[in-house]
Amino acid sequence: MKFSGSHTINAPRERVWTTLNDIEALRTLIPGVESLEQTAPDTYHGVAKIGVASIKGEYTGTIRMADIDPPSSYRLVGEGRGRPGHVKGEGTITLVAASPETTTLHYDADMQVGGPIASVGQRLIEGASKLLINQGLKALAQKAERAA
Repeated sequence: MKFSGSHTINAPRERVWTTLNDIEALRTLIPGVESLEQTAPDTYHGVAKIGVASIKGEYTGTIRMADIDPPSSYRLVGEGRGRPGHVKGEGTITLVAASPETTTLHYDADMQVGGPIASVGQRLIEGASKLLINQGLKALAQKAERAA
């Protein structure tokens, strides 16, 4: 499944970049995350509880940042496994200064899902994924806007 979109944040690009790279902020920004720890430079291990339709469960996985170009962009590569199945994907986040005090975050991602969770159907998974992405982007915007 492919996802793409953008979100406007009322904060300078450097502040949005700092928020995106702060592990304490990331713990609260990613919906369902129960723990997130840095295990190596630009690599994180985490646990999240996520549910789609009647299939809910805990996932354990890693996220790695690559192709880092501060304060403009980076690529995320991640995978997770749990009783409900497995998820693997990667995406690019790009920050564009729309004005000195406004940033547009663009994202493009590709995700593969397998196991029991895949049985709920692509439409439900896409809908749930978009909901989680939007929740995370709203939380990021609030955190970056308050960090003034």
